[in-house]
Amino acid sequence: MSEIPYKQTMDPKTKAIATIVVLLVIGTIVGLVISYISTEYVGQRVENLNRNLQQYIQALRDMYMLHTTIICINIFLLLGLVGIYTDTFRKTKSSFIFGLLLFVSVLLVQAIISFPVLQASLGFLRYIPSLFEILPNLFETIALIILLYLSME
Repeated sequence: MSEIPYKQTMDPKTKAIATIVVLLVIGTIVGLVISYISTEYVGQRVENLNRNLQQYIQALRDMYMLHTTIICINIFLLLGLVGIYTDTFRKTKSSFIFGLLLFVSVLLVQAIISFPVLQASLGFLRYIPSLFEILPNLFETIALIILLYLSME
């Protein structure tokens, strides 16, 4: 009698969608918090500038926050994929799954390196990204959502 007679299991598709939503929410919250905290520091230094420059700075701040949030979402989606592939590799010892794990790990390193807060703290962020520089990250987010969904089925 060591088994539980009735065990509820979640439908794999529902579990995949729920996991994706949770990772999107966590990534968004962390991205917004980090970008807000880091922009407050910059905001304190430029309070004395005239109004026209303030509007320009606000637009740059918004682009920075958007970029940071999208990168955070990507990092959390990639962490979810690393978790899935690590668990699957432990169970199957498949070389294909190991290759996927390495591939996703490289994407995770790329996302961390492209994180605007890290670049700014190391002195490498010389400009605020434009919308056309943020779009590839947005498409990466969509691709990661699809890959995470398919990996959880």
